[in-house]
Amino acid sequence: MKLKITLGLFLIFLLAGFSEAWATHIRAGEIVAERVSVQNLTYRITVVGYTDTRSSVIFGPGTINFGDGREVADLNTEKLFSLVEDLGNQIEKNTFVIEHTFQGPGTYTIRFQEFNRNDRTLNMDNSVDTPFYVETTITIDPFIGVNNSPVLTIPPVDNGAINVRYIHNPGAYDPDGDSLAYEMDVPKQQFQRPVNNYRSPASAEFSFSQEDGTTPAFLTLDPLTGDLVWDAPGTAGQFNVAFRINEYRKLNGKWELIGSVVRDMQIIIENSNNRRPELILPPDLCVEAGTKIEEIIQGEDPDGDPIKIEVFGEPIEITTSPATYSPENDFQSSPGIVNFDWQTVCNHVRAREYEVRVRITDDPSSGPALVDIKTWRIKIVGPSPVFDEIEQMSGRSVELNWDPYVCANSASEMQIWRRINSDPYEPDSCETGIRAGYELIGTTNMQTLDFLDTNGGDGLAPGNTYCYRLVAAYPEPRLGESIVSDEICVTIDVDVPIITNVSVEETDPTAGEIFVKWTPPYDIDKVQYPGPYSYELLRSTGFTGNSERVSLGITSDTLFTDTGLNTQNVVYNYEVVLLDRNTKIDTSSKASSVWTDPTIINEAIELNWQFTVPWNNSVSQYKHEVYRNRTDAEAADEDSFVKIAEVDVTTEGFKYLDDGSFNGVPLKKEIEYCYYVITKGSYNVAGLVYPLENKSQIICAKPDDNRLPCPPVLTFEGPECAAYLAEVPCNNTVYEHELSWVPDVSGECDDELAGYRLYYTADGEESQFEMIAELSSLEISTTINDLTTYRGCYYITAVDRSGNESEPSNIVCVENCPSYNLPNAFTPNGDGVNETFMAFDNPFAQCPRFVLGVEIFIVNRWGVEVFSYNSLESSENDIFIRWNGTDKNGNELPAGTYYYSGTAVFDVLDPALKEQSLKGTIQLLR
Repeated sequence: MKLKITLGLFLIFLLAGFSEAWATHIRAGEIVAERVSVQNLTYRITVVGYTDTRSSVIFGPGTINFGDGREVADLNTEKLFSLVEDLGNQIEKNTFVIEHTFQGPGTYTIRFQEFNRNDRTLNMDNSVDTPFYVETTITIDPFIGVNNSPVLTIPPVDNGAINVRYIHNPGAYDPDGDSLAYEMDVPKQQFQRPVNNYRSPASAEFSFSQEDGTTPAFLTLDPLTGDLVWDAPGTAGQFNVAFRINEYRKLNGKWELIGSVVRDMQIIIENSNNRRPELILPPDLCVEAGTKIEEIIQGEDPDGDPIKIEVFGEPIEITTSPATYSPENDFQSSPGIVNFDWQTVCNHVRAREYEVRVRITDDPSSGPALVDIKTWRIKIVGPSPVFDEIEQMSGRSVELNWDPYVCANSASEMQIWRRINSDPYEPDSCETGIRAGYELIGTTNMQTLDFLDTNGGDGLAPGNTYCYRLVAAYPEPRLGESIVSDEICVTIDVDVPIITNVSVEETDPTAGEIFVKWTPPYDIDKVQYPGPYSYELLRSTGFTGNSERVSLGITSDTLFTDTGLNTQNVVYNYEVVLLDRNTKIDTSSKASSVWTDPTIINEAIELNWQFTVPWNNSVSQYKHEVYRNRTDAEAADEDSFVKIAEVDVTTEGFKYLDDGSFNGVPLKKEIEYCYYVITKGSYNVAGLVYPLENKSQIICAKPDDNRLPCPPVLTFEGPECAAYLAEVPCNNTVYEHELSWVPDVSGECDDELAGYRLYYTADGEESQFEMIAELSSLEISTTINDLTTYRGCYYITAVDRSGNESEPSNIVCVENCPSYNLPNAFTPNGDGVNETFMAFDNPFAQCPRFVLGVEIFIVNRWGVEVFSYNSLESSENDIFIRWNGTDKNGNELPAGTYYYSGTAVFDVLDPALKEQSLKGTIQLLR
């Protein structure tokens, strides 16, 4: 048998302007979950409630559910009641703490419910008899590390005035450094059940214009900062709102939702001529860890009332070197200041900015105190690493050494980045990490202070200058990087031959030719290797590697024309073996031929070329050249080719789109166009003739764009209704569909796909579809989230690289999963359990699903009607029935068997599933 935990918790409220007091309970609160130890799954659960000090109402009762099906008996309320804080303005913050140990990994929703809210909340019905409910969700998973819920540092106790913009911010931060996002919610009375007839405070019923007189009024929640703004209240009274703070952690490169906290809060609006005070914050900061921040925060009140400036947020709350401010929690004359001081340390480094929430409150002689809240952002970055030295080692490797990193105890790894040739940039202010153009070649732990670059065992290319930078990276979940180190460079000695040319001189499937050229070993130790030198030229297929490797012979020359090749279809790579008096000394780096590929794009041809060479083919001063044959000449007659483009590959990449713009003549789809590319590059070696020019094979293509893609085959992957009813919680309002598809590239269909377009309608396949997603050609499945209903239909189309769209695929429809179940007994005996005959609800899986309305008639054993109900005729459309065992006149009926019949109406696409007949017996037990 499961037992309940009862928390004693209350909140009372006295609205200024009313002379009477009423019994009040919680009007605002939230739950915080803190992992006690990394050794077990014990959490410290803190329930926070806000009360009015003028109330004499005793605490409680309330219940807490840990979401794991396990509850603890004999809860001692006095022991759990750990803290009462007087927040001023007749507000107390009441904190209750209990520890709970979860049995294993999972996602748990911790729920707290107190029996009654306080009376006279205007934007819900009968608030005094409406339970107060909040929840917090945590994920326990050993693969993601320790997870604590977000912490809220600013109490929800600010009043507001009519026609004056109201602002609140929870001052939330995450102890683990996870990212937070905010979204509006609706106040609840229990799990997944909103309060009755909730209306937004900014609706026309309560608000009429913004503070500046424009319309309409609005209530917004900034998803990034958490600023809750009501601009502007138009009615005096109390209102409740709720919002959810979602916690995201980057896992495997993707942001995943791992928890949330719901705050339900009350806003008290009064008539007042008071004007809101104003804050002046310092500019947002970015500093290196170790910097001491000393700033002044200013504030003033336009009415000249005293002001209090308070600072909230993670810098104030952290345990390691927290920030301070002074004076603290004191009113002062307007204008006033507080001094903010923060000695930052290495442990503060993280990817996200710190958000300092500053609140200013005035102290008018009458009427409500007004506040303003602003966010000040501070970024803490890691100091840059410092190189010590660089040295070329044997085997054309390079050894790097650097100084011990000043934040070695906080960072997790040192990254080593490399590029060919120097880029001596200075990082911008607050710029961390590496810029584009560098390659990550290795990482070390923070205790290692050196790295040997062997270029994957192949050695670095002689004649090239290699430049290195270091970046310190910080661990998950905070992440963060250092400022990049200064650059350090080395030029590799030319102590072996270096290849300068691998150029396709003839394109043919059997009689192709490639010209290969190399240099002598300029920097070789001639005392050790006096010569004379000879060279063995080796050829393999592919951009690199030794596939089909053959020797082309030994020569004392430094150039060679390789013949009898299939240059039309094959890429070749070459290397030169250095021989001293016929003894092998060393081998050059490999260099491949240039390969060009055409792609048809909307009656144009895109060329892409690739290669693997030891020299640098990405030099801004050398433009690669694209040649195309004249349309009146033979396709592959090289003498007919003309240069049509010079490409700056450092900005445009190794590609060119020929759409005819070079001469103003569009390409014709019936004509075959042929191309080749000349690449241009260099070593960092004096004495060579630059640029190094190498030609690709000749490639031909027609810009024929008549083919359309074939439509894919679409499949709904679930969840199907049986799984949905078993797994999805009751009263769920957010739905998702899993879809997959198989592309059709058979027959005459265009197989050059650029992507897919997914179309959806919620109203059946005869209704109007709308495009809801554009997906890449690499995707073959997707999940559609945040749907407002489970029913809906889809089709998908394929789109080629010309932008042509296929016909629609097969239509896949998903139906809502209707369900309505009634019990066969109830016990209206006053014990508070099973008091009414009503449809199954939480925690039962048989709860109502997709029900539009229900009509029911109940008769006694003699057929006399004792109760009838039609939810569609009720203003609240309560589909649960809730018969309390009395007749039409309110008289208690005797225990016995009663009979019901009726109809449930469902929200479905299929007319055959629209209605369900209800018929059965009820045992009324007393």
